[in-house]
Amino acid sequence: MGHAMGAISGSPGAWLGWLVAALAVLAPTAGRADEVIDLTYDSQMDMVRPESHPGLVVHHELQIRIAPGERLSEERARSARQYSDHNATVQVLGSSDEAAEYVSWRTAPDGTLVRTQNDAQSTRTMTVTLLAGGKCRLDVIDTLKPGFSEYAFPRISSHTVAYFSSYRVTRTSCAMH
Repeated sequence: MGHAMGAISGSPGAWLGWLVAALAVLAPTAGRADEVIDLTYDSQMDMVRPESHPGLVVHHELQIRIAPGERLSEERARSARQYSDHNATVQVLGSSDEAAEYVSWRTAPDGTLVRTQNDAQSTRTMTVTLLAGGKCRLDVIDTLKPGFSEYAFPRISSHTVAYFSSYRVTRTSCAMH
């Protein structure tokens, strides 16, 4: 398992086994089927079109549930000022079904849980690292695809595409329960 304070490594089964054992110690509730991880992060971006809005701050919340059989469900919400939206997906961890074309989760060889979001002009990679003591860490990285100089995301207010010259994550949190 590595160092006491390091990430958990091993096969997907070992990772899920460790997660189940860690959560059983944290919350020994009889009959609990799903394990839950809450992820939040804030991003700041500069919209350049269709309007100019520098410094937009968006709050992102994701709750993932891992059920027996490596079935993973994700509920996500975004909010900015008075606007918000919600969405959800369900998949088998590491599957390659149609829903996974936009958002997919997998267990990496180093034992981390990795979410890949395939946007039109960029890719968002979220990495959840399990730490000792039932804690976890979230890292979020957005990378432009080759040939693009702007990020393209659906607007929360209208779900039409807007273009951004920058995208940076300003805060992350991860909690297991």
